[in-house]
Amino acid sequence: MNKKLVLFLLLVCLLHLSLFASWSFAYDSWDGHPRIAAGLVPTGIRAGAVNDSLSLFADWKTDFYLLGKVGYQERLVWQDPVGGNHRTGIPLVYDQLLFDWTLGLNQYLGSSQKHSLFVGYRGSYEKALDSMIVGTTLDSGTVQSLSSFFSGGNAVYGQLSGIGTNIGFAYHYNNLVETFTSADGYAASALLWFGPMLLNTNASYARLEGEVRAAKTLLTLTESGKNLYSIVLADRLNMSGVFGSSIPLSVQQTTSLGSKVRGFGTFQFPTDYSIANQFDLRFNGPEPFFSGFFPRLVLFFDFGYGWGELYNTALSASGLIASTGVSVTFAVRSYMDIGYEMAYLLVGENYEHPGAKMVGKILARLSF
Repeated sequence: MNKKLVLFLLLVCLLHLSLFASWSFAYDSWDGHPRIAAGLVPTGIRAGAVNDSLSLFADWKTDFYLLGKVGYQERLVWQDPVGGNHRTGIPLVYDQLLFDWTLGLNQYLGSSQKHSLFVGYRGSYEKALDSMIVGTTLDSGTVQSLSSFFSGGNAVYGQLSGIGTNIGFAYHYNNLVETFTSADGYAASALLWFGPMLLNTNASYARLEGEVRAAKTLLTLTESGKNLYSIVLADRLNMSGVFGSSIPLSVQQTTSLGSKVRGFGTFQFPTDYSIANQFDLRFNGPEPFFSGFFPRLVLFFDFGYGWGELYNTALSASGLIASTGVSVTFAVRSYMDIGYEMAYLLVGENYEHPGAKMVGKILARLSF
């Protein structure tokens, strides 16, 4: 009865907002499947509508978001399903059909509008499917079906298919001014997301995360309003801790240490706590014809440290990973970047490419 009442009140609020508020298109992100056109074709998009005409407080901006996602993605996960130890070969490789929906309210504070508070709800439905490359031998081992991988039991992953419910709060401070070819200032954020077991098929966790970003334009040369050459120094520090008896893969894919250090795999080094730093030196090339169309070369140095217990186990683990490298991309205003990244692994190993010190990947970013 309580769930029905909450749903009814939510629908009433949404109906009221839809009738009396103006909405505009909002794009959040996209994902590709690595086995489909090397991940360059979107197989998952999160988008929706945003209303920025609301004002809960005089002279303070309020944004209300309604976002949805439909996606078909691959997951490549490295924990043993029975013991929970971090594997170095034969990972879990499977495809996933994903639907999710997000309702969020972002309230700006102060006359400068640099501070904001966010509260939101995200629901999801995930369906696990056998990988489209079952039986294929990769560098990390032969891809197994789901039934084969879990034939010995499943004490770590829980159900891969089901409904998820997540509630989140966040604080953002933004004093970072970015253009196509320059960036100056700093920004900071802190967030708390949790998924209570009462509302989930396979989740019981709390995620606490903080991040600081800073940038400084060291040199810029322009001619007739177009960039000839610019150099930008940028740094990003991320810290996270995840607590709970059932941490879902949807959370692990952004909190595992391997997802924060370039050159490593998304689900690698899955410890409760991690801290990572990404340092960039960006060289933005000339805009020969149109503003916002230019090549970019980035030299980077990343390092991170993880500690605590491996997700959903009592196994202690800790370790340092680090990489350095270069990426070359071509930017189309703020809408798209496409190029290639090559990372040299200074400390640690990417088990998807065993023994390799150089790890490369195609880069593609799309935004609106």
